Amino acid sequence: MKRRRFLGATLASALLAPIQVFAAIWNKKAFNAAGLDEAEGGLSIADEIPSQDIEITAPSRAENGAIVQVAVNSRIPKSEAIAIFVDKNPTALIANTMFSHGATANMVTRIKMAETSDIKVVVKAADRYYTASKKVIVLENGCGGTSSANEPFKSRIKIRAKQLKASPLVQIKAIITHPMHTGRGKDDLGNLIPAHFIQLISVHHNDQAAVDMQLGTGIAKNPYLTFHLAGAKIGDVVVVQWHDNLGKSGKAETKVIA
Repeated sequence: MKRRRFLGATLASALLAPIQVFAAIWNKKAFNAAGLDEAEGGLSIADEIPSQDIEITAPSRAENGAIVQVAVNSRIPKSEAIAIFVDKNPTALIANTMFSHGATANMVTRIKMAETSDIKVVVKAADRYYTASKKVIVLENGCGGTSSANEPFKSRIKIRAKQLKASPLVQIKAIITHPMHTGRGKDDLGNLIPAHFIQLISVHHNDQAAVDMQLGTGIAKNPYLTFHLAGAKIGDVVVVQWHDNLGKSGKAETKVIA
């Protein structure tokens, strides 16, 4: 049960399913949890082992907490999932990402931070949990923001898959245009903007699931992602698909280039 809760249900068998199925896949208990302990409990994390084999790259000082770039790389053998937490955010769990079929356990994304806090990472590998953290000093709160809920919603995906030089890996980069409203931000008139955020992202390589990612409201506007694949070759097809809490979705594909 611990394994299933931490990894979550895969998107591979549900890509054409109705939105109710996606709502069931998303771990509501973990992502709605305000505190770190409750969020970890929602993923059934237990008996964490501190590890120097988890590398977290993030700025020591963030000028704007609305956009903090974080890279995580796990050198722990058999790493299969990475969960990112910010304990002083309104909701602690930022993202939970599952890797399979050649996807390596390293990733880059951009997150929101409400205030100075630790970024905590938990890696699941061979039915054990490993952890590391990095403190980031935040100079400006990034979990509110002002914009308008009346702005026309139009999303698109930019995606690139490129064979890295002198490396067997293919690097996948994607940016998804999306407001990622938390439900706590206000518009110019002071009214709360309803929550509107991407909950699920999948990356497929030649029709095989490689990355399944669940997101909370702590991912920055216009989500930016980087992943790596082993075993992919030039000409292979890579597909990125997303679904949000209002039932909207998007999809794009590309081919691996040199």
